[in-house]
Amino acid sequence: MKKELPLMVIVASATILITNFVFANEFDLSFLLSSFSSVFIIIAMVLSIRANKNQ
Repeated sequence: MKKELPLMVIVASATILITNFVFANEFDLSFLLSSFSSVFIIIAMVLSIRANKNQ
């Protein structure tokens, strides 16, 4: 379970990001900030998975 958690967070974040783009009515600052936060979560989890593989 511990090794699968980062992958589950990546999938959930990507799903939220795609849903955010599909159902967005306006592309304002809050939309951009929520999109960037999802992208940063995905990047952090990918880096976490890579670091765990190198150990």
